[in-house]
Amino acid sequence: MKINRSWIIPLVLALVLVGITAYWGYDQYREKEQLQIYMGNTFQRSFYELVERIEEMQVLIGKSLVSTSPRQNILLLTDVWSHANTAQAELNRLPLAAQTVYDVSKFLSQTGDFAHTMAKQNADGKVLTAEERQTLSELRQHAIRITELLHEVENEVLAGRVNWVEMVKSTRRALREEQERDKPDINLDDLSDDLSKVPTLIYDGPFSDHINERKPEGLRGEEVSRETAREKVRDFLDGVDGANISVSEGTTVNGRIPGYNFQVETGNGVYSVDISKKGGFLVTLINNRKVQSGKISRDQAVKKAQEYLERIDYTDMEPTFSEIKDNIAYISFAYQKDDIIFYPDIINVQIAMDNGQVLAVEAQNYLMSHKEREIKEAEITEEEARELASATLDEIENVRLAVIPTSSLREVFTYEVRGKAGDELYIIYINAETGNEEQILKVILSETGTLAL
Repeated sequence: MKINRSWIIPLVLALVLVGITAYWGYDQYREKEQLQIYMGNTFQRSFYELVERIEEMQVLIGKSLVSTSPRQNILLLTDVWSHANTAQAELNRLPLAAQTVYDVSKFLSQTGDFAHTMAKQNADGKVLTAEERQTLSELRQHAIRITELLHEVENEVLAGRVNWVEMVKSTRRALREEQERDKPDINLDDLSDDLSKVPTLIYDGPFSDHINERKPEGLRGEEVSRETAREKVRDFLDGVDGANISVSEGTTVNGRIPGYNFQVETGNGVYSVDISKKGGFLVTLINNRKVQSGKISRDQAVKKAQEYLERIDYTDMEPTFSEIKDNIAYISFAYQKDDIIFYPDIINVQIAMDNGQVLAVEAQNYLMSHKEREIKEAEITEEEARELASATLDEIENVRLAVIPTSSLREVFTYEVRGKAGDELYIIYINAETGNEEQILKVILSETGTLAL
């Protein structure tokens, strides 16, 4: 029988192609399997690290509660803070439900920061009060309970009833299908219930519960209607023809400063303006236009911003720091009274360098903090503050009184000492009552402006 050779070559090529495809598919499958194993191992390591760090936290808190040495307590409580930060980083790597991550993250943030604040108090010579010890004890009990629940999860993983990679897939399917995530075999409802019983923490730290509950202190006057606020919009616009603009009807803004938002069409950029309900104060203003060139000087921009703030009833504002970027001047102002500068009362302004137009204003910090303050006489003199700072500064350029905010929004009366260490410029804030060093800023001077870090 004569073999038809015409189809042999195509057949061989087809078989080779099938073989290559099969091998490629197997190779892809193997790589995917290896990637999943790697992901599972990564999640497992993060989980074990999370458990270990929370266990360490509760042990360290227990030690601090029985310690009678302020020095030892400083070390123990600082370690609690360090372990809480690491635990939070590991927690954020795990494919857990968003609510669980939020609950545990809040607990870790508050516990770590509370411990850090207590350590700083010890460093200042203050011993833990009975109330603070009780709070630490309660936080320790919650840490113990969280550890117990996480060990239950660990047992589920070891028994093969929980697969980290499957949890990731479940989350992705839920996001793709816009439905509730398929519940994995991990049940952390007890964890959320337990964390809901964590005591309210009021202390000198950024995660203190009182920060979220504070009310704006700079608002005064009667509440204004949306229509009245809409009429005031024109008063806050700068560099536009008031007769040739279109103001939206406005929407309600719910937040720390309740108010109204208006969109404004002009011939010189589109504005978004927020006005407070109480008193009708400007909260924020933003103009979206691009600035193509710079024609005015920095001093002219600062002067224009200061005049604008005075015009809209933000008076006695002193320029502090400024920077020019993309032909826009970014200028910070702080309230000043009786030769004291109040840094909690900050307003930020943006000025277009082509024509001096006010492009943006952010007055939320000012409206949250501004109030009449009763300032006590400084316990230490300016000369004493200079002597304290001269231990580290080679040259002192300027000293003035200033009120600064702490991370917990507590205000501290200080001397602001500006000087040089070598060729570098620093600002040291020295407590005007105790002489303690409260804060240090490094000043960076550049062609674009002055920044403090």
